[in-house]
Amino acid sequence: MNKAALLPGALMPVLIVIGAWFWFHTHHALGNLLTGDLPGQALAWGRLAGLLAAVGVLVQIMLVARVRRFEQVFGLDRLTRLHHVLGFSLVLLLVLHPALVTVGHALQADAGLAEQTLDFWTNWRGLASAMVGLLLMIAALVTSVLVLTKRMRYEVWYATHLTLYVAFALSFLHQVVTGSDLTDHPGFRAYWCLLYAYVLLHLIVCRFAKPCALYFRHRFTVERLVPEAGDVTSVHIGGRGLRSLAAEAGQFVIVRFLAKGFRWEAHPFSLSSRPDGSGLRLSIKGVGDFTRRISELKPGTPVVIDGPHGVFTARRCDSDKVLLIAGGIGITPVRALAEELVEDGCDVLLLYGNRNASGIVFKEELEALAERSDGRLRLVHVLSSDPAWTGEKGYIDRDCLSRLVPDLASRDVFLCGPPVMMKGVRRALADLGVPASRVHDERFAL
Repeated sequence: MNKAALLPGALMPVLIVIGAWFWFHTHHALGNLLTGDLPGQALAWGRLAGLLAAVGVLVQIMLVARVRRFEQVFGLDRLTRLHHVLGFSLVLLLVLHPALVTVGHALQADAGLAEQTLDFWTNWRGLASAMVGLLLMIAALVTSVLVLTKRMRYEVWYATHLTLYVAFALSFLHQVVTGSDLTDHPGFRAYWCLLYAYVLLHLIVCRFAKPCALYFRHRFTVERLVPEAGDVTSVHIGGRGLRSLAAEAGQFVIVRFLAKGFRWEAHPFSLSSRPDGSGLRLSIKGVGDFTRRISELKPGTPVVIDGPHGVFTARRCDSDKVLLIAGGIGITPVRALAEELVEDGCDVLLLYGNRNASGIVFKEELEALAERSDGRLRLVHVLSSDPAWTGEKGYIDRDCLSRLVPDLASRDVFLCGPPVMMKGVRRALADLGVPASRVHDERFAL
């Protein structure tokens, strides 16, 4: 299934909601409310804002529900970034809905805004819980801003973000018992409830049931830890019947280590070796509170795995000539992908950028892979801050690409690294005439 096939289905709920709202308010028993008096118009537009906000929340949940048919088309990293952007844009609708509805009812009752708000709280069924839900949603958005500006730890944000599910539940009741678009139209109310049930079912199955089923089927455990270069630790994970896991080189998994100090957090990590059915390897750089403690894990620790996820795989390659570009710890999916592409008989050139030689992860592995590839894999290290380095120096930029990759136009490009580096390389590739459709990247970051 492709993007063009999925988009109409994704837009359909929005179109149905807008169409139903328009019909209800232009064919109301009191006449066309959209052209009526000010209180009626405020209520009508306030209801639309509420309906769209509710649909937006449902879309938000689907974006992060890890539904495979969506994730395998768009990529979980892109769905997550869209989730972030949409979350902030929902603020306007979440504020407009109560503001317009309160103004409309206050004008109809000839009451003040504070008096009308108190009336909602005390006399309208479900509105008190909806107000609490709204405050929780706004609080979650505020914490998202704080974590993006590095003023809050990711772990604290993640815990507070879970309150959105509580807010979601609190706000549902008032929609079905006080929203006139639903209470006055049983068919639309049934559709609305089915929409909620559809989203809730996908959330439960994809986010909770599937990882639990995978755990009980494969019994994942930490087998051993291996220190690598550059503050990186490789975690080797074993289990039962891993050949049926259907993991691909270049993909990532979301792991939860069931050990003290780890079990309450789940994080995504790329597979750093080609899955062969005997085990999984995650190579994790210590850059935060969670990752710096990875070396404390003990063999035998149970692991819950969600995935595999990601579309950064050989299936996206249309050519038998490939350029792989990695920066720093971005080598993890690229190293696995290089092995797969070589096995598939592709002509592979790998450019690996680091600051100095001590930061090169998998140096011996990559050199050994290149040696046994019969020339199908060429490896070039590019170091930016190592005076003793006698190889390629500088950055992977336009000059570097045009000089080292003379046949760039005939290659598919796979790119993974720090955001700043990826942005610069993408710009350089565009300047050199490489179509965006030939550039594949993995940008899984909060």
